[in-house]
Amino acid sequence: MTYCLKDISPAFEQRVDDIRSYIREETLYKDYLGSVLDGLQGELEYIDVALNALLETQRLLMIHDTGLHMDEEFLEFYRSYDVKSWHKQNSPPVDRELILSLANKVYNMQSGQNDYGMLHIGENVRSVVEVVFKRLVDEKEHFDVIFADSFFKAHLLNRIDKDAIQKIAERTSKCWEPVTKRMVIVPGLPQEDIPEIKDSKDHYLQSLLKPVHDRIMSGEIHYTLTCIPTPRDAEFDNIPYEDYLQLFFEMCDQPWEYIDKAHKHLIKKLNKGRELRFTNNDGTDLTLSIDGMTFANSLIARNVPGSEVFSAPIRDSANGKIVAKGVFTPAGRLKGERIEDMELTFKDGKCVEYKARIGEEILKDALETDDGSKYLGEVAIGTNPHLKRPVANIALVEKIGGSFHVAFGNAYTATDYMGEPVAFDNSNRSLLHWDITTMLYGKEGKIYLDGDLIMDHGLFLDEELEILNKGWEMIPPAKRPAYWREDDFEKRKY
Repeated sequence: MTYCLKDISPAFEQRVDDIRSYIREETLYKDYLGSVLDGLQGELEYIDVALNALLETQRLLMIHDTGLHMDEEFLEFYRSYDVKSWHKQNSPPVDRELILSLANKVYNMQSGQNDYGMLHIGENVRSVVEVVFKRLVDEKEHFDVIFADSFFKAHLLNRIDKDAIQKIAERTSKCWEPVTKRMVIVPGLPQEDIPEIKDSKDHYLQSLLKPVHDRIMSGEIHYTLTCIPTPRDAEFDNIPYEDYLQLFFEMCDQPWEYIDKAHKHLIKKLNKGRELRFTNNDGTDLTLSIDGMTFANSLIARNVPGSEVFSAPIRDSANGKIVAKGVFTPAGRLKGERIEDMELTFKDGKCVEYKARIGEEILKDALETDDGSKYLGEVAIGTNPHLKRPVANIALVEKIGGSFHVAFGNAYTATDYMGEPVAFDNSNRSLLHWDITTMLYGKEGKIYLDGDLIMDHGLFLDEELEILNKGWEMIPPAKRPAYWREDDFEKRKY
């Protein structure tokens, strides 16, 4: 089957019009514009060719929108940019069957629902992206594509002023206007450091895009996100890369039907509660009010892999201390920066003292993002039974069975989660939303609900929650996938 990009979606037809308008103007990029115009208008036999054309189109439009099209120095960077092509990006080195399984979990469009999709793409996740893209085309959905393209964007932002940044925000915001579904496929830590963006230009851009983020946080735009580990994640966590990928894909393939039932039982208890307390033998002792808040049942409809139950504390209720051991990477930081072993002290909801053994300046920078960044916008309990140790990958670490996490910054504002009414907006607002996980399993960790012990040594005490402690090990062998052999469980725990 062949594809003509401009006929696939109104978004791509608009790209053609925009490129045509710029090609008529004076520009140093006329040959590049002509090449992508051919790609957008011609029949494309291969999905990777289509994605390459869209990636180049996004870059060229940003260059022209921001007035860099006559900047010879930036043209020299563009010519020499050694990861410019989509074809040069890597894919996770796993079997095709696993790629297809992950892609199908991320795909969230529903035929006949008048959805408008946004495929949000990071670097070096080619094979998963190409499966999702092909399915969108085959099912004749209306959709758009945005590439994170972090290295290129960092160079571009460092070359332009705030007026030009507004042009990027205007185009980006317009792209998001019709979107109802978002599919995010990104890597964990970048393989190479991203250049530092000067003068808080990235913060400024994010502030301009806040209305888009608000639509996502409110649930108006339904999203599904996966964050695939990279060799650098494996290096940070001292796990062989092949083992890390196996861990990731096995976390995606858990007994979700049984976990869903356990979540509903746990949520029923939590929603009746007024106070949560978390303790561990590292020194964590944190108390939060959840009076009037309700918890959401997060399996794999939003995050792949799942799972967790989450809500928010009353904004001014956090008191005590979190001692979070391990390696952490702040949300939105793209340089592979690391923070290790944090100690966070709360009084009346606010983090009033903080320190880290490594990366304290990075921690300080994150917590001073704005007025809301020292308050908590989320509290959650990780329930994926396959992972029992801390890791740096943000998408995995918050799901660890036998852990809890809090998020500094923005609270979710949705009143409905997967068809269920919820109340987890505690009114905290911030450009930051950063989950910090604290281990309970292996740390003599306990959770108290209104003074009653519901978790001890990182394990739920209620028999109806045992699936959250053991996962597939609780399922009769005949009902397990073939590769979950009975004698594998101890060897496969991390």
